[in-house]
Amino acid sequence: MTVESHFENHKSIIEANLKQAKKEVLIAVAWINFKKYAEIFKNVIANKVKLKIVCSDNRQNRSHQTIIDDLEKLGAEIKLLKMPRPTNHMHHKFAIIDSDIILNGSFNWSPNAKNSFENIIVITGYRNEVTKFISEFYKLWEIELKTIKDLQTHKKCQEKNCDGELFNILVLSENANKYFEVYGDIIEVCPYCMFYKTLLSCTSDNQIELMLDAYHASSDEYETEKIDRGINRLLDSYVKSQLTIHAIGRVNSGLRNRDEDFVETKIIWKNKFVEDRLPNEFDNTTFGVVYDN
Repeated sequence: MTVESHFENHKSIIEANLKQAKKEVLIAVAWINFKKYAEIFKNVIANKVKLKIVCSDNRQNRSHQTIIDDLEKLGAEIKLLKMPRPTNHMHHKFAIIDSDIILNGSFNWSPNAKNSFENIIVITGYRNEVTKFISEFYKLWEIELKTIKDLQTHKKCQEKNCDGELFNILVLSENANKYFEVYGDIIEVCPYCMFYKTLLSCTSDNQIELMLDAYHASSDEYETEKIDRGINRLLDSYVKSQLTIHAIGRVNSGLRNRDEDFVETKIIWKNKFVEDRLPNEFDNTTFGVVYDN
């Protein structure tokens, strides 16, 4: 595991690392000078390496649309991500190479960046960090403008004397049945006053349970990491639900300190716009999600 910091020759550092790619390159960079990077991108594709790029939907990136079209014809997948308001930005500057090397820093891959004080950090072999970056990349890749707007919008709680916000949580039951089916409800809840109501009952998702079981059963570190990334992507996919889901929770119960019964709903996923406005667990409540699986 290594970490290298670079404060000059940024483009050369980027190119040298992209040339090492054998399987996959994922790039999320706000501004890219496609004219300057087209050749290295073409070389990556020519080496039969999967290339996926997310950058901001702005005038500068759109000015390279002809080059973007040519790269897509060669096999690259490129998304220009549009945000709801001019003050919102996809501001990342990172790349992941073969699920092993992370390029990250302040340096935009743009003409003006070379005239500024910028940095790039090359991180190699930190698998936990790779998983986080891949998860963030696919959030950007899969999300849509309407979804971003929905996730950024929260209703105010209507209960008397409450200034809280309402969040939609998919609460999964504690156990799967013999067919690996897991049932749950979508709950609208205000964490401030704990008002809640059920928006949708008895929805099923067995993929989460199967992947969690595989995760706990695996003894191979690399396989565990792959499953972990799969779980993250599956949970992230809920942002496209017809009912906007801000978080996913799971009912847990058992003994605490050997003789004290407990029950809780533990949050296992939140969308990125919720942050700390939603607690990581709700003590002493199942939100009525008690299915006899």
